[in-house]
Amino acid sequence: MGHNPRYQTWSSAQWMNRAGTVAELQVQGWPVVARCLTCRLEMDVRLPVLLKERGPDFSLWGRSARCRSRRCQGRMYFWTFPPQAKGKAVEMF
Repeated sequence: MGHNPRYQTWSSAQWMNRAGTVAELQVQGWPVVARCLTCRLEMDVRLPVLLKERGPDFSLWGRSARCRSRRCQGRMYFWTFPPQAKGKAVEMF
C-alpha cells in the first residue's frame, strides 16, 4: 500500500490492510475497544489474551460478540484507534 498522509480520509478496508490480524494490531500498538450499541457497555480488548486463545492470525475485522453485560441481549462491536490517525476511531464491523 502506498503512502497516504491523509489518514482521516481512509476507509475501514484501508486500515484493515494496515493491521488485519490481532498480532499486527498488538505489534503496531493499536488499542481496541468493544462497545455494545444496546446498553453502551464499553470494554478494552486485551490483545495478548486474544493472541493466546485464538492465535496470531485471528482477525477482529467484521466480527461482533454477544454483550458481556448479564442483562443485555445486544452485540458488542469492535473499534480501534490507529496511532497514525491521531484519535480517529475506526469501526471494525
